Amino acid sequence: MITKYLLCCLLAFAAMQTGSLARAQSTGASAGALSPAVAKVADAAAAGDAESQYTLAQMYGSGSGVPRDPAAAALWLQKAANQGHANAQFSLGTSYLLGDGVPKSAALAIEWLNKSAQQGNSLAQANLGAIYLNGDGVAQNFRVALSWFEKAAAQGLPLAQYSLGKMHQNGYGVRTDETAALQWYARAAAQDYAPARQALADLKRPAAARPANAVTAAPPAAAAAVTAAPEQAAVLAAIRDWAAAWSRKDVDAYLGYYAEDFRSPNGESRSDWAAQRRARINSRKRIAIEIIAPRIAMNGDNSEATVTFTQNYLSDQLAETSAKTLVLVRRGDAWKIVQETARKAGAGHK
Repeated sequence: MITKYLLCCLLAFAAMQTGSLARAQSTGASAGALSPAVAKVADAAAAGDAESQYTLAQMYGSGSGVPRDPAAAALWLQKAANQGHANAQFSLGTSYLLGDGVPKSAALAIEWLNKSAQQGNSLAQANLGAIYLNGDGVAQNFRVALSWFEKAAAQGLPLAQYSLGKMHQNGYGVRTDETAALQWYARAAAQDYAPARQALADLKRPAAARPANAVTAAPPAAAAAVTAAPEQAAVLAAIRDWAAAWSRKDVDAYLGYYAEDFRSPNGESRSDWAAQRRARINSRKRIAIEIIAPRIAMNGDNSEATVTFTQNYLSDQLAETSAKTLVLVRRGDAWKIVQETARKAGAGHK
């Protein structure tokens, strides 16, 4: 249902004070090495302007106009956040949540997200909703999650509206209410939010015609009950865990679901394919995977399974719905992916 959304980069404070970070901050000579446009932002940031500090952090974080330098981005985020800049506080909080360059800290993540959310940042509010919904570093609390999603949804954030639809549909913190779920899905779908469009279409079907086994990446409690043979249940569990690893950007775990003899889509070696996947996943600030209506076909001796499903993919750069097929084989006690094909149903850059 909801996954660990909206994450970005930050390094530890000691590392922030080294390298090009210090060069960009400390002297006019270093600023002179920058382009005039970047030097102007850097000068304003060094003079204490919070908006310029946040802008400079974005430049270093994305490599826009300067070499990409997460350490430099980190310091300027911290400086702007300390001055109460809501977007910088959001970025800083989600950075601690991800642990990209710093030890993960749920406490610091929640502290900075709270500061941003209290200023009305809808992304911070939605991120807090996801944290409490998933129980990430805090006790799972559906009512608190609901409250934060409601605040973000009131500002028109489609992710929050979709999340409220899921909560009402499944009775998380509220009574199950499909009418309310339909209303929230419709609001998000009106903004062309692909997961909401699919959820809305599914919910409008007669109950008997709805997909029986909708599986979502997270939280585990949101996964639909599977009434399948033991081997089919094991395959579905593997797919669910694969999607969850992808969603939380745990690349090692994600790649671990692929067999050593995985047949890559473009014929490259597995090692080359894995390197490409690692680079692509690490380049995203956030990823969310939703698996809808999986169907499993087992071979005669239950040693191979073909799984077809609709996949909703959402990142900071792309929203995409695909018809996907995975072929898995049983290797010992585990199911491994040996083939993966996808046909894009719809995409849009975010």
